[in-house]
Amino acid sequence: MLRLLLQAGAALATFNLGRKVARLKRTAIFLGIAGVLGLLGLGALTAAAIIGLAPHVGAIWSPVIVAAVLILIAALLAWIGTRTPKPATPPMLTRMTQIGAAGAALNATRPPPAKRSDAVPPPAQPKRSRKRVINMMLIATIAGVVLGRRL
Repeated sequence: MLRLLLQAGAALATFNLGRKVARLKRTAIFLGIAGVLGLLGLGALTAAAIIGLAPHVGAIWSPVIVAAVLILIAALLAWIGTRTPKPATPPMLTRMTQIGAAGAALNATRPPPAKRSDAVPPPAQPKRSRKRVINMMLIATIAGVVLGRRL
């Protein structure tokens, strides 16, 4: 029974993994095609901008102006992409650290608790055999997914 359950879990995990890989492959193909078409469109827009500026500034200066604008945009995008933003501290985290500091200061002023002679025994631990079986099932399922083998 346990072996059948492990086989079913591993088969389901490998099936889902295969579907994810196929979806990623399809997405990568479409993004590649979109990138090539986008570059072609950018080239066409660049040519149109050069041709449109030629009557106003001359045939020599129109490509220079368009190239300068493109280089400026590329430099701006590179600067935005490489700068490291300031780490933002969420207001809730700031408030929690303030509360934690106040609690620590309050605990430091309290006297230590008195020793009790009648200590409460720790609660009984649940059966470890059930936990062990569940852990073995999880490990075997993960191993089946990683290795891609049927158990």
